Amino acid sequence: MSKKNSYTVGVIILSIVSAVLLSLAFPPLNLFPISFIALVPLNIIIYKSDKLRYYVISASIFVLAFFGYLLLWVTSFMLKETEAIVSFLTLFTILFLITFLFYFPAMLISGFISKRMPQFRFLAVAVVFTFMEYMRNVGYLGFPWGIIGYSQWNFSLFIQSADIFGVLGISFFIYFSNAVIAHYLLIYAEKPNYKRPYIPALVLMGSFLLIIIYGAIKINVEESKRTLQPKTKMALIQKSFDPNIYWNSIYTGEPYRKGSKGIQGFAEKFLLKPEKFKSEEKPDGVTQNGTISVKRIAELARDASLSKPSLIVYPESVTLDSYGFYLSEYKESFDYGFASNSMYPGVFNTYILYDMIRYTQTYHFLGTTIIKENTNEDAYNPYRYYNGIEFINDRGNVIGEYSKIKLVPGGESYPFQDNEFLLNTFPFKNIINFMYSQFDKAGANRWDRGRSLTVFNHPNGYTFSGVICFESAFGNFVRKFVYNGAQTLAVITEDAWSYSDESLLQHFYMSVFRAIENRRDIVHNGNSGVTGHISSTGKIISTLPFWKPDYMIANVALNNDITIYTRFGEWFVCLCFICICVLVFFSAAKTLSELKEIIKKRLFNKESKEETVPPSGKKVDDYINNDTFDDIPSLDDIEDAVSKNETVEESIDYNQKKDIEQPKKETIKRPNDAKKIDVFSESSMNIDYGKEFSDIIEDSNKDYNIFDDNKFTSDIYSALSTIIEENEENISKENKKNNSTKK
Repeated sequence: MSKKNSYTVGVIILSIVSAVLLSLAFPPLNLFPISFIALVPLNIIIYKSDKLRYYVISASIFVLAFFGYLLLWVTSFMLKETEAIVSFLTLFTILFLITFLFYFPAMLISGFISKRMPQFRFLAVAVVFTFMEYMRNVGYLGFPWGIIGYSQWNFSLFIQSADIFGVLGISFFIYFSNAVIAHYLLIYAEKPNYKRPYIPALVLMGSFLLIIIYGAIKINVEESKRTLQPKTKMALIQKSFDPNIYWNSIYTGEPYRKGSKGIQGFAEKFLLKPEKFKSEEKPDGVTQNGTISVKRIAELARDASLSKPSLIVYPESVTLDSYGFYLSEYKESFDYGFASNSMYPGVFNTYILYDMIRYTQTYHFLGTTIIKENTNEDAYNPYRYYNGIEFINDRGNVIGEYSKIKLVPGGESYPFQDNEFLLNTFPFKNIINFMYSQFDKAGANRWDRGRSLTVFNHPNGYTFSGVICFESAFGNFVRKFVYNGAQTLAVITEDAWSYSDESLLQHFYMSVFRAIENRRDIVHNGNSGVTGHISSTGKIISTLPFWKPDYMIANVALNNDITIYTRFGEWFVCLCFICICVLVFFSAAKTLSELKEIIKKRLFNKESKEETVPPSGKKVDDYINNDTFDDIPSLDDIEDAVSKNETVEESIDYNQKKDIEQPKKETIKRPNDAKKIDVFSESSMNIDYGKEFSDIIEDSNKDYNIFDDNKFTSDIYSALSTIIEENEENISKENKKNNSTKK
């Protein structure tokens, strides 16, 4: 195997090792300590790779292995609607974007800084990858799954500093730990000459110790405060009804099946696990699936109301029928009880909820579809549809609502759907319409986007907000609800589409960080899990089993304090960005300086090639052939002095006496029988000069080629030039001394 191929294989192996180790730190294994060393192989690639292709290979392999495993549930999510090839193509597209929009640029930038400023490479990797993770949260394609800080969700002591730095601050320290370890491994292997090499280790250990101490203090303080804070009871309803059969006409009690054959059937059998849902209702051959679902949650809510909660919270889209819309149309009929299963299913289902809410005599927080009239007269559809939450009082009336703002790309929103200019301008509208038609064929959905954050005021005297599913993954978004006055938060979600335990857990541990970042109790309510209560220190107080209909009561603390993160958001990321700019500037300046020298040599290379003798040799030749220096000893004089073991100073005295006895001549007469200097013999000259020449000849570390740019000759000429300069300096001193004596 060639050296090039072996290097490529090494890059692939190191990338796979990093991906596998990092996967162990995430659910379901949750071996969080591994994340502190998992990326060491990847960092070695960043530090040592000198070709662009190695960064491309490493980023691609790492993302494919790690994110391919982490996000396999995306394929399950798509598989119920589309063909297997489309499902896997969707996952591949996500991995491709993660690779070339985020990980490859991050490796390239940090690698560039590491090469130019190796003493700061451990810092470069940490700040660049932290900023990269922030960019994964931004824009239409924002997708925060796989942020490395989330791997520490059950390391309570370590993650308490998230109320200052956010989850990306936790990511920074993990990247920093991996980068420092890789830095020292290379120092041990290469033994470079770094000043104060112990500083990175001291910073790492010192900061880790401070984070742990801060975490221990903060847990004690927050838990003590929490015991004194006012509390309210909330009931969480987990209906655990398969969302993939909600729209099917008649309830059969059978799990969802597509019954495909071939590769499609194999993929469905391997990824779709609808048997996880526990059904207790018996089919009657008449009742709609949607009605069975609504009856189930109504029964659970009636049982939960016996505990006198101030609020009953439901999952996202617990009813796909718009409660508020049908209530406004049929409220009079509902009040008089003129409703039956002979009516349109959506209307009848809304009546079941309305009747249950009035029975419980408490307030409800209902995940439902919100329908509004479209004010645009030219619109194709007269209504707008929102994925939202309705706040309902004890009489069944809607007193507040919130529409989802951060929509899932492709699953709930299409690109440019809010850009009126592009949607109505040729040729953009034609391109966009074609793209939308392809999304529709792939089973994607398009909802309208909410416009305002909502903080609800409960009549019991507290404030709260709800965030819907995908939104809870964005810390900088969730904090705005708290900053606007929410004393507690409710996360409602529907993660059961994928039939994946991993997708439930990955979403839930994000809420752990939202609780710590804002120091708020959070109730996380999923259709089939995870349904649970998280304290302001990230402690998981209670949860319900997955895939089973049930309810729980949470005693939620109410807090008014504002954390540093809540007030300032991603300030730490801004600091990382400034650090990146500084490192890139100095690295680029160093590169430009070297580039300038290279260009300078190449531009003036022709002039140097025209000279047959190197510059130092030219100086020696000029000295030897110059007839005007009659007061300076010739090389013959130096030879005579060396052969008689005389010093150069004695030879100078001899010349000075000769100047007194004889008149000056234009040329220096050299005896015919004078010996030539043997520059290769140490015994024929002064020991100091001989050593210079012997070093040139005998230095085994240099490979000289006498036909290569006169390299060998140039070094000898340089040594001779040094001798001449020293003689000139001695003569100058002697002349000054004689002049002072004459005076």
